[in-house]
Amino acid sequence: MCSQKIQTLSLVNAYFFQFLQSYMHFKYRKIKNEIFGDLPKFIVELGPGVGSNLRYYKPYTTLLAIEPNQGMHRLLRKNSMRYKINLEILNLYADQLPFSDSSINTIVCSLVLCTVDNPVHVLNEVMRVLKPGGQFIFLEHVEAKKGSILERIQKIIHKPWFWFFEGCNLNRNTFQSIHSAGFSKVKMEKLSLNTIFFPIRPHIYGIAVK
Repeated sequence: MCSQKIQTLSLVNAYFFQFLQSYMHFKYRKIKNEIFGDLPKFIVELGPGVGSNLRYYKPYTTLLAIEPNQGMHRLLRKNSMRYKINLEILNLYADQLPFSDSSINTIVCSLVLCTVDNPVHVLNEVMRVLKPGGQFIFLEHVEAKKGSILERIQKIIHKPWFWFFEGCNLNRNTFQSIHSAGFSKVKMEKLSLNTIFFPIRPHIYGIAVK
């Protein structure tokens, strides 16, 4: 019974995020065009969900999708066909990537480090599989400023938010996690996104180089 409830919630979330595609594009398009605008045609993406980033990739890009949530797979495949992306779904978690050391040039991660069990382990894996000079391109919502009203709101609603969005943490210090991961260079921007989802307004985005 518990497994059925989890599967049902996964499907609800998948169609919820599919419904939000136009809104997500409207809110994130400027940032995503900036950081995804010159990607190669072979990409590894961690947790692509239903494929919110696919529209920003070049047609006929080969995408290896690390997506353990099977509830997202059907819509991810459908959207990959719409945007002419050559998709391969790997039903795996991001903390155990199935690639050799120093073998990948480009890894994309968008609104994912909030949901993984241990972001440090994921970033260690990213560092392991990236080639020297390889890029980790990220966009994440993060914890609010200490002592702010938003920080208190994040703490108050954290449990129901975590449950409904299948493990999404509102108050992770992903800024520090990326800076501490050992990249040779990190270009990172902070912003407050004007969104109807008030608890996730604080964001970071950028490119980290091994």
